[in-house]
Amino acid sequence: SGISVFIGAVTDEKVKTAEIVASLRNVQGVRTIYELTGTLDVLIFAQSDSLHEINNLVEAVRACEGVKETTPT
Repeated sequence: SGISVFIGAVTDEKVKTAEIVASLRNVQGVRTIYELTGTLDVLIFAQSDSLHEINNLVEAVRACEGVKETTPT
């Protein structure tokens, strides 16, 4: 039920991935976090009940320390 989205993120190499993941886990709606190699460093699977909540979720992900940029995929 609701809306599901994958959010790709590029992270700051100066911040430990474990710290970024811990911060992302605190974002309401984040369900699963995958560590990647390549252009994107992290892939986040999230769910919410409305597009408005998804937009807020994306903003919360962007605000996490160590997240440099995001790309909804």
